[in-house]
Amino acid sequence: MTPVPGDRGRECTVTGVRPVADRIVEVRLEAADGGRLPRWAPGAHVDLVAPTGLARPYSLAGDPTERSWRLLVARSPGAGASAHVHDTLRAGDTVRVRGPRHLFSLGGGSRYLFLCSGAGIAPLLPMARMVRAARVYPWSLVHVDTSARLLSLRAEVEALGPTASVVPTHAEGLAALDGLPRGTAVYAAGSSRFVDAVAEAAGADAAVHRQRFDAPARASGPDRPYEVVLARRGERIRVEPGTDLLTALHEAGADVPVSCGAGICGACVVPVLQGAVEHRDSVLTAGERTAGRRIVTCVSRAAADRLVLDL
Repeated sequence: MTPVPGDRGRECTVTGVRPVADRIVEVRLEAADGGRLPRWAPGAHVDLVAPTGLARPYSLAGDPTERSWRLLVARSPGAGASAHVHDTLRAGDTVRVRGPRHLFSLGGGSRYLFLCSGAGIAPLLPMARMVRAARVYPWSLVHVDTSARLLSLRAEVEALGPTASVVPTHAEGLAALDGLPRGTAVYAAGSSRFVDAVAEAAGADAAVHRQRFDAPARASGPDRPYEVVLARRGERIRVEPGTDLLTALHEAGADVPVSCGAGICGACVVPVLQGAVEHRDSVLTAGERTAGRRIVTCVSRAAADRLVLDL
């Protein structure tokens, strides 16, 4: 994954790292210069930049009015960014952070259902607190948490009130969709397997807003070369097989942000002016894919020989 051209972010001081659930740690950040960090809205995420220069997106899980930023980081397989956070990061360390980015936002609804698994609780906690504070809309939150030893996060969810609950299995979480009242806005966050199961169980007519915390398996055809026209720059570039579009854009000098590199956050979306898109992301809605006016450049590509982008 290529670092974002021209986006260096800001230095933050780690003020605390503590386990809050099995395989999940809470990370607290403050501005290294003592200033105030940028304001954010529920659902926002920031990019935590690893010492290698690569970035990983993490949702903000705290209170937008607080001075610090709060992240909930689950340990993923392998020796990636999450392993660095769990095994190396400590209070007093300095890290570089980009953002916040607002790509998963709380929208309108007559009532709300928040469904999440694991660290997927992170963006939904501030959303649920906002809806609860409004005292207008019926709402409920169900968190699938298999923790057996560390119960801090479980206690935090249950403290939201009687409409917030913690269950140990995906099946019990999905049961919250039974008899879903019409007009309910469903917000699902967590693993691709869980989020996709929520969307399927909710049905085609339900308004399901999704935030995946990993990249789903994708079936796609073989790569082939294609031409990309950068309309505003007046340039043409050739994307070779095995090269993702985002890398080709960066090599051409185009300033396109990147965060997850897996098509799950939407940071690298670019407007499409002409050409068909082979969508391989987990961000765009079905309607956006049909319209074909946006492309998630880290994973998607041209479906034909030529693509014209608004760059």
